Amino acid sequence: MGVILEQLAVTIGDAGAAGRVRVLPGETGLTARLRAGELALDSVSFFAAQAARLLGLPAVDVSPRRVGVNFSSYNYLSVAGVPAAAWAPLSGFFPALDGWVRTHANYPHHRERLCAALGLDETAGRDELGTALAGMAAADAEALALARGALCVRVRTREEFELLIPTAPLLQWEAGAPAREAGATRDFAARPPRVLDFSRVIAGPTCTRALALLGADVLRIDPPEPAELPVQHIDTGAGKRSAVLDLGQNAERIEELMAGADVVVLGYRPGSLARFGFDEASLRQRHPHLVIATLSAYPPGSLWAVRRGFDSLVQAASGIAVAEGSLEEPIEGRVVGRGVTPGTLRAQALDHATGYVLAGAICAALADGTAATLSSSLAAMAQALLALGPSALPEPVLPVPAVADVALSDELETVPSADGPVRRARAIVDIPGRPQGPVHPLGSARPEWLPAH
Repeated sequence: MGVILEQLAVTIGDAGAAGRVRVLPGETGLTARLRAGELALDSVSFFAAQAARLLGLPAVDVSPRRVGVNFSSYNYLSVAGVPAAAWAPLSGFFPALDGWVRTHANYPHHRERLCAALGLDETAGRDELGTALAGMAAADAEALALARGALCVRVRTREEFELLIPTAPLLQWEAGAPAREAGATRDFAARPPRVLDFSRVIAGPTCTRALALLGADVLRIDPPEPAELPVQHIDTGAGKRSAVLDLGQNAERIEELMAGADVVVLGYRPGSLARFGFDEASLRQRHPHLVIATLSAYPPGSLWAVRRGFDSLVQAASGIAVAEGSLEEPIEGRVVGRGVTPGTLRAQALDHATGYVLAGAICAALADGTAATLSSSLAAMAQALLALGPSALPEPVLPVPAVADVALSDELETVPSADGPVRRARAIVDIPGRPQGPVHPLGSARPEWLPAH
C-alpha cells in the first residue's frame, strides 16, 4: 500500500482498501524529480478500492500505464482528427524582474482580465505580455492580477508556500446522518445514485466522470456564461448528461434537483455559489440527505481559500515548479532569481489525483450509507506530493503520440460524437459491464433526473 493510499484509507476508516486493488505491472511515465507516478497510482487505487466496495466486487485492477495515459488525457485527445490544444498563448511561465510568474489565460474572460490588469491591449500576444512582466517584480504582477480577477502567481519555494498555507489534510471527511440507502442495499440497475455536478475544467469533472463509469446518473449544470471550453468538456464528459441553467433564474429547479439527488459535487471557487444559497452550509441545512463533496484550488479556511486557481498555478505557487525546475536548461535563455528555471509535472496530476480521491470518498460514503461532507484541494495534493520526497530514478516517459500512433493504441479508443470522431483515453479502470459512456454535447440534456427502472 502506498503512503497516499494508506493515509486516505485511514481517513475514511477502511482497513481493507489495499486488498481490493490489484496493481498490474508497468510504469505510469509520470515520475520525474517528484514521485508523481506514485501519487497518481495511489489516488486511482483509492477510487478503485472504494468502487469495488460500493459495487460489491472482490477487487479492481489498476494499470499504471493506463493511469499515465489518463492523467495525460488531453495530450492524446483529438476531435475529428484535430489534436486538442493544451495551452493558450498567454498561459505559461514568464520571467519577472526578481523571479518567475505563471499565468493562466486559456479561457477568454481570463485572457481579458490579464491584459486589463497589466495595461495591455486585449489583442496582445505572448511577446507583449512577456515584455510587461519582465519590467515588474513578480509579487507586483501577482497583486495586479489578483485585483482584477486575473490569474498570475509568483513562483515560490515549498517553504515560502507553507508560510502562507500550512500543510492541509489531503481529504477532509465528516460522516453525517444516514443517507437514503447504503451501497449494499442499493439496486444500481433500478435506481443508480444521482450526482449533481457543479464543476468544470478538470478536477471536478474527472471525479464525476469516474462516478458515471460506475453507473451513476451524473447531471452536470453549467451557467450560460462564462461558457466551458467545448474540448475541455469532451475530455472529461464521458457518461454524463449536461444542462445549462442560470442559477439566479432557476433556483426552484435546482432545489428540485437537489431534493432528488444523492450527491452534489461543488467545484467552483469557494463562496461563489453562496449568493444563490448553494454553498455547503446552506445545502446541508436544507438537504441533510446529501453527500456533499467540495473541491478548490486552496484549502478552505486558508489565507488563499477564495482565490481562483488551476493546477498549473498551484504547481507554481506550491514549490513543485522549483522542485521540477532545472539549473542546466534555462527556458528562453534566461535564469532569473535563484537561478532555477521553473519546471512542471508531466501531467495536470494535481487535478486528476484530486478528482479520483474525491470520487473514492464519495463511493465510500455511498457504500456506508452516510450523508458525509467531504473536501479536498489541489494545494493539499501538491503538499502531499512534495512530502513524498524526490524520486530515486525517473520512470520512462510515455510519448505524446501522433493521431495514428500505434504504441499506445490499446490505451486509446475512438468513439462517435456530435463533433465528429473523438479519440480519447480508455476508462481509467475496467468495470465489468460498464463501458465508458459517450460524450453528450454541453447543454444538451433537460435538467431532470432519469426515471427509475
